[in-house]
Amino acid sequence: MTAEQDIQSLENRRYKAMVEADVAALNELLADDLIYTHSNAVVDSKQSYIEGVVNKRWAYSAAERPQEKIEVFGDAARVTGHVRLTLKNADGSSRTVNGRFLNLWLKRNGRWQMAAWQSTPIPA
Repeated sequence: MTAEQDIQSLENRRYKAMVEADVAALNELLADDLIYTHSNAVVDSKQSYIEGVVNKRWAYSAAERPQEKIEVFGDAARVTGHVRLTLKNADGSSRTVNGRFLNLWLKRNGRWQMAAWQSTPIPA
């Protein structure tokens, strides 16, 4: 398996963990020093991001990546593309975040973890 295939597999696991609110998987996949910048410019750490998933501040119901590019540079991988995240609101309605993203995976101690995420909304 190539490093690009490893990252693709990890990305699939991460999006699945987001939708399923799988805290164990998120803890494994996200770096302790994660910087997670949402499309509204709010920044979370690993701890605050996972707390948001657990507390359903972000209740993901679907995640699609119609476009994705993975580039590996030694022990770093850059993933860019187009993402559509569907979230459930507290009132039961849903909304979709349609954006471009950039994330960074780092290989430390023989293990890949996502260390940064940044997304920007695509104007309607």
